[in-house]
Amino acid sequence: MTIKSFMKALLLCVFPDACCSLFAIRFCFPYTLYPIPSTLRKGQTTVEYLLMLAVVASVALAMGILFHKKILGGLFTMVGMIIGAGQPK
Repeated sequence: MTIKSFMKALLLCVFPDACCSLFAIRFCFPYTLYPIPSTLRKGQTTVEYLLMLAVVASVALAMGILFHKKILGGLFTMVGMIIGAGQPK
């Protein structure tokens, strides 16, 4: 590594908003989970996003199925308290 490239890398590490910030991220933090664009295939991020969405949706659906009576009971309780029918006077 030459002095010029070392100084450039050091400058980019200190000021990540510089023109080649991707190089600075790779140089300063080579073992992070930041994906290198050359390793991504076309459509890979879309598939990963859809997989995460499917997992979140299935967990939400499972929770809704397991706790639907508690959810409805809480909802009706709140509606009853709002309209004033929750407790007799």
